[in-house]
Amino acid sequence: MSKLRLLIAEDDEALAALLEEYLSEGDYEVSVCLRGDDALEKMKQEHFDIVLTDVVMPGADGLTVLAEASDDPIRTLVVLMTGYSGIEDALHAVEQGAYDFVSKPFQLPEIRVRLDNAARYQTLLRRFQAVSGESGVETASDVFIPLQMQGMVNQPSGIVAVRAYGRREGR
Repeated sequence: MSKLRLLIAEDDEALAALLEEYLSEGDYEVSVCLRGDDALEKMKQEHFDIVLTDVVMPGADGLTVLAEASDDPIRTLVVLMTGYSGIEDALHAVEQGAYDFVSKPFQLPEIRVRLDNAARYQTLLRRFQAVSGESGVETASDVFIPLQMQGMVNQPSGIVAVRAYGRREGR
């Protein structure tokens, strides 16, 4: 199984390098752009499963990157991050098609959890597409499965859900 392709668009070089190093250690093949317009160009040249983008960047802002990437969530999901946030910004971003919105500063494990959740959601979309016979994904095995879930893929879905998300109280 190939790694998930992740584009990080972040103008803070130190944060971009930290995210690249941290996320490359796991399930992600990471590319970094330090400007929004560079991210837009890279997205035209290559496919990315997930785009993690800052909202405020030179060249093009994160909402422009979102608009370019969010046409097809089965193909690409977008997670926005910003140091200038409020609940209105998060709601606006989601209304515009973002999968998630995270405020800076954040903990690195929080980003990994959010990206892993995006990957699981995208996997479900791709599996549905494969089962329903829509074009794009040839088989259900063509989808990304996070490393921690690879041993569970042949088990009944109820067990996978319990292991992935835990049991609800009272059940």
